[in-house]
Amino acid sequence: MWMMRATPTLLVDLYELTMAQAYFRTGMTERGYFEVFIRHLPEQWGFFVMAGLAEVEDYLRAFRFAPEDVEYLRSTGLFADDFLRYLAVLELDVEVRCLPEGTIFFPNEPVMEVSGPIAHAQLLETYILNILGFSIVTATLATRMTLAAGGIPIVDFGMRRAQGPVSALRAARGAQLAGWKATSNVFAARLLNMPPSGTMAHSFVEAHESEEEAFRAFAELYGEKTILLVDTYDTTEGTKIAARVARDFLQRGVKLRGIRLDSGDIVAQSKFARRYFKEQGLEFLQIFVSGNLDEYKVSDMLAAGGQFDGFGVGTHFTVSRQAPSVGIVYKLAQYGDRPLHKTSADKATLPGRKSVIRLGGQRFEKDIVKPLDPTANDLLRPFTSAEPITTIQERLQHQLAALPEPTEVTRNPASYPVDFVGFAEQVL
Repeated sequence: MWMMRATPTLLVDLYELTMAQAYFRTGMTERGYFEVFIRHLPEQWGFFVMAGLAEVEDYLRAFRFAPEDVEYLRSTGLFADDFLRYLAVLELDVEVRCLPEGTIFFPNEPVMEVSGPIAHAQLLETYILNILGFSIVTATLATRMTLAAGGIPIVDFGMRRAQGPVSALRAARGAQLAGWKATSNVFAARLLNMPPSGTMAHSFVEAHESEEEAFRAFAELYGEKTILLVDTYDTTEGTKIAARVARDFLQRGVKLRGIRLDSGDIVAQSKFARRYFKEQGLEFLQIFVSGNLDEYKVSDMLAAGGQFDGFGVGTHFTVSRQAPSVGIVYKLAQYGDRPLHKTSADKATLPGRKSVIRLGGQRFEKDIVKPLDPTANDLLRPFTSAEPITTIQERLQHQLAALPEPTEVTRNPASYPVDFVGFAEQVL
């Protein structure tokens, strides 16, 4: 499983295990049906994007209690020997229905149903929420940035600021799902079969006697792949030096790729660079920008006339600064043939298994959540293995094309209608 050598089974809140022991000791073995949903959209968001199933697949496949896991649990003094023997030979028996990755969805719609002997399904709660929560956040955020960029390529630059390597991998896959072109994270690039990408560091420039010396040394090594970082000192002068180096290499038959802007008034600097490159006969030089970008800044810079050929997006994306978490939950909807629900204030649920139906043709009109209907064209589908990333990307692009435009805008999106029908308890 992603970045893990040990079994993942103890990535669980303690109460999942104490409840599993209670189910075991009281003979509660009927199937439990748990559903996953998110209660609310973050501020300024109009939709979510389903993601994380590749990691869920790995987790379910790797789930088992290794001898060292059982011995650790024994050391806590909380678990009886017969329950520990049960865990030692437990073979997971669960079924999953879920939205396919790349599916757009909305608050309170079930995105996954996990069913199995209630103790089995209960044990999966914590880590499934851990996987899906951040995966959905990063896939949605990456999609919002893709929409804001309006077709200009984006590269994931966020690993250095991520809260650990697993979150960096989840972010890179969310970026890939949303159609970003590459990642600076080489481990993720290999794992995800995603192009690695990077430019140069300020330290490289500083370590040379002059900016021009650094640029020439870098261009000698990387030729037509060269992107020169021009804002270590004075950005305007750095841009001119980059143009001079590019002109010299052009005379040798080598077209350098471009420059990168990372600080200051990036819109004004990009306009100057575009104009200057044209004056120098270097129209082929591209302008890449980075520096604390998010979907709002990208949208605003483009609206101000910024001249960009690519974005490198890091911190705001990988740590999801605008929406660091979402209220994702895993709730029991049915035990055996008995529908169940909560009525507590602000945390109520609807009883029983469910279907999610989407109405509309070229444009989505509304969603309907209703009691399980085996004959319906249900968005929740049986899941066994993750799909190819190209399939997921195509699904997302198709759904974005069908999503009402007011729902997908960066700021002040319209609410998409979701009706909950056919439930005895209407408490949402």
